[in-house]
Amino acid sequence: MSAFDAVEADFFGDLAQDTHGLWEVFEFVRCHYPQLADDAVFNRGRDYITRWTDAGWIRISDSPLYPSTITSLSEITHFLQQHGPAATRYIENSPSLDITDEGQCVYQSQRSNQSLEPTAGRSDD
Repeated sequence: MSAFDAVEADFFGDLAQDTHGLWEVFEFVRCHYPQLADDAVFNRGRDYITRWTDAGWIRISDSPLYPSTITSLSEITHFLQQHGPAATRYIENSPSLDITDEGQCVYQSQRSNQSLEPTAGRSDD
């Protein structure tokens, strides 16, 4: 796997601290690429989700932020196909994500090796 980019560093920095909704992946993309239209945000976010799923870095949370019937990562693909760019914002039944032990190890390694610090939504005030 290649090194985290800025979106991944920010997202995993937050995900290492607490559960995030699926829609928040797209919020991080939107934060880093504000010029992108919803379709492009959706496609880029979906690519991240696929990469992280394939790598084993994320899982469906046992304690979702909002009720959801989605219980496996394979169901996310169908959810995204069904809802398209509407899934870039919270919609009913959106699943919640947690970092896996493998994802945590990769994040910590990347952070140590490259001094990555999460920045999105953070303030040092």
